Amino acid sequence: MTSVERLVRFGVAPALPVRPAKLMGACGVRMRAKLGGESDPFLQSALDAASLRFRETLQPEPLFVDPYAGCFVSTDDEVDMKKQTHHYCLATKYIDDKLLHTINRIDGLKQVVLLTDGVDTRPYRLNWPRSTLIFDISPDELYKEAAEKLEGVGAKISRSCLFYHIPLASSNLQQALHTKGFNGSRPSIWVIQGLPLINLASFEDILFVVSSMAMKGSLFLGELPRLLAETGIRRDVRFLRG
Repeated sequence: MTSVERLVRFGVAPALPVRPAKLMGACGVRMRAKLGGESDPFLQSALDAASLRFRETLQPEPLFVDPYAGCFVSTDDEVDMKKQTHHYCLATKYIDDKLLHTINRIDGLKQVVLLTDGVDTRPYRLNWPRSTLIFDISPDELYKEAAEKLEGVGAKISRSCLFYHIPLASSNLQQALHTKGFNGSRPSIWVIQGLPLINLASFEDILFVVSSMAMKGSLFLGELPRLLAETGIRRDVRFLRG
């Protein structure tokens, strides 16, 4: 069993298409207020990320298109189109491209585990191949609020795919994944971006889950959480489990 191939902070890979959809307007004020606003750093980080995706989508030549990010942006927020591309957008571009490039090379059942902030729109905006199982592990309260917003603007999962949410606070993430249909005998792709982790120990717990469930040849990629990057952990590392 194995393994984690690579964890990257940012980079750029050849572009792959995303599902075309109508760009949705801003409607996120209630979520900001209900979940604690700026006093909750993890919530604010998730909304800031959505704002960056929204701004990138409006660029004349965007790195990617997120037609649903505007759902989480307050109508009072100003979009500065002159700002340089944020490293988060570069990371998102790299992850999108690498994820789709890899999953389209897998025959039969495909499994993707997204370790997110609860406001990730990849399940809705990416052009997933048929027979893809998508598992989202994120904070439950924030995910439910985000799902309500996304439903309100018509975001839907492809009919040829299955989507399951698993609360980050689950007592046993491995059991929860198995219960939802994750198959450790099949290749899987694990993506981390925005997952709220408070210390190195919580990150190691996630790595333990991945290394315990991912078969040889599976891929783990994403963006190293800022709190961990600031501790001096290398931003481009390779984890291998023998």
